[in-house]
Amino acid sequence: MANKIYRLALIGCGTMGAAHLDDIIHLENVVIKCVCDLKIENAEHYKKVYHADYADRDYRVSVSREDVDIVIICTYPSTHLEILRECIRNGKHVICEKPIADNLENGKEAVNLIKNNPQCKVLIGYILRHNETYCKVAEMIQAGAIGKPVVMRMSQNHHTMNWNKYLNLIKDTSPILDCGVHYIDVMRWFTGEELTSVSGIGARTEEDIPENTYNYGLMTAKLSGGSVGFYEAGWSNTITAENTKELIGPKGKIRIVLQMNRSIHQEEGDLIEYYTYPERRYETININCKRKPTGAQLQTLIDMIEGNNQAVPSIEDVWESFCWACEADRVIKSNLGGN
Repeated sequence: MANKIYRLALIGCGTMGAAHLDDIIHLENVVIKCVCDLKIENAEHYKKVYHADYADRDYRVSVSREDVDIVIICTYPSTHLEILRECIRNGKHVICEKPIADNLENGKEAVNLIKNNPQCKVLIGYILRHNETYCKVAEMIQAGAIGKPVVMRMSQNHHTMNWNKYLNLIKDTSPILDCGVHYIDVMRWFTGEELTSVSGIGARTEEDIPENTYNYGLMTAKLSGGSVGFYEAGWSNTITAENTKELIGPKGKIRIVLQMNRSIHQEEGDLIEYYTYPERRYETININCKRKPTGAQLQTLIDMIEGNNQAVPSIEDVWESFCWACEADRVIKSNLGGN
């Protein structure tokens, strides 16, 4: 099995599609067979750049090919269930980008589909679970480096330079549901606690945002061990781009600074800034890792196929974070009337 060649199909030739193929194109045990996008010109471009054999605009054709073993789904969340259903019907293994679906009902159907078809290995793309920096921070917190309870301050705001791209995504999935699943998962993973309640507020700061959704959201969460956290997501033409990841406890704090956000020493990779109390001592830890290690994620799927390893995260963890993100999104949308 070690020498097996896996033949891939990519569905969705956008930013995340490129993130997957950029990291796996040079792997010796992977062949990119076909790329698919509703805009055939995008598929043709990816075919040329990534040396794929075929380009298509109909995912059903790509998924039904006998010379495809693994399908990577990088489309809008509202299409995930129907594509996943077709993949499993054709006996394919799958990496599906997060969130697993666009609403609770479709998410539940997707989870049941995965559980009821163990012959098809499916990994949901929670890339932070495969990121060495986040894995190191999880290890530190679980070892008691900052004590408990933990306060988790997390934001990921985008000052958009291509508004139509973000507007189209907002029409499909809100900012809190799209990426909130990541950071709810991080809260549970880092602390080992379960969420007990969520709340949130949101706003429409762009005139073309549909009335039933928002482009700025702030979710707060309480956890079973007394930890709390917030996640802020704003996509707009005027917000400051920001990436804050700070974990605070009675014995210290940990702050993650991405390589691209470092003012100096970017060649050292990501920075973990660790402050201890009462010693009042700072320690810096450099982690030279890829921000989106999709190659490591693919290897996890291959290990699931070859060794019957468990998914990382498990489908139960995926479902838990998705349910809470849906609840936060519901609360935020219910409060939009005063906007």
